[in-house]
Amino acid sequence: MSDRPILDPQPLRDLLEIGAPASLLQELIALYQEDVPFRLGRLEKALGLADLTAVAVEAHTLKGALGSLGLQRFMDLMASLEAHARAGRLAETQALAQALPAAYTEALQGLLVTFPETD
Repeated sequence: MSDRPILDPQPLRDLLEIGAPASLLQELIALYQEDVPFRLGRLEKALGLADLTAVAVEAHTLKGALGSLGLQRFMDLMASLEAHARAGRLAETQALAQALPAAYTEALQGLLVTFPETD
């Protein structure tokens, strides 16, 4: 796994600095909690079908979303998964996919600790 930080908070702090309401960060975190598990399920299904093209597309989409949130370590994992899928390396892609649930949880915790909900 990457030795980069779990979270670079700057992209989300930039939103606040340009005037976005703090509630937007909570909406983005909620969207992460809704969308990422769904997409990970699609990726897992594609892996089960050995459809590396679909895996690569889903990994690429997730990589972009994770990068927008500053989730560096999870994004790096997704980039590796995408590269292995595009190279046709099914076994390596499946091995990397084993780390996805932990990466999701780690990233979520990073978001929640760094941007706690405030009233």
